[in-house]
Amino acid sequence: MSSSSAAPMSPSRGGAEEEDEEGAARTSDGSGGGTVFSYGEAGYWDARYVEEGGAPYDWYQRYAALRPFVRLFAPPASRLLMIGCGSALISEDMVADGYTDIMNIDISSVVIEMMRKKYFDIPQLQYMQMDVRDMSIFSDESFDCAIDKGTLDSLMCGVEAPLSAARMVLEVDRLLKPGGVFMLITYGDPSARVPHLNQPQDLGSRERRKDLSSILSH
Repeated sequence: MSSSSAAPMSPSRGGAEEEDEEGAARTSDGSGGGTVFSYGEAGYWDARYVEEGGAPYDWYQRYAALRPFVRLFAPPASRLLMIGCGSALISEDMVADGYTDIMNIDISSVVIEMMRKKYFDIPQLQYMQMDVRDMSIFSDESFDCAIDKGTLDSLMCGVEAPLSAARMVLEVDRLLKPGGVFMLITYGDPSARVPHLNQPQDLGSRERRKDLSSILSH
């Protein structure tokens, strides 16, 4: 695994994690108790990015490792949506590789402001504070490809995980152009992620579904 840190980044800093029946992640000290993390809340991430000072971090994989898949499914002329961009370097690396239009979103206003200042002179990169469960600012069929490295996983470690996941996937589906691709890079087993991508259409208003099956898991 290639990343900007020696160890994979996970939402918690220490302790063992487990998911309860509702999909919320808890850390346990062995006493049977635990704490539900608010991974879907802006406050958690704002505080975390303040603490980390905006240091760059790519969840799971750097662009170099993902490049063959990204280039296959999303040519450089594609309009891209980078979901839960955080402080990752992947968008910067993609611009260096010829990509010209990448919209980066994150629920944390703190990290978005940091990234706007960092990349103010790179017009190919745009940054907006946004909750992936409500991207109504964008019109339907706005993007050729959406890339997620860890955002769905984070939502699956929070409260109301199934509902959050459903809202996210339906919004991504709405925003993809016909034939668009959702690239999901996840620690989750396909058996735990694919059902969220194949949720019934009666959960949303779309009459058709694009290709949401490009899942990269290790």
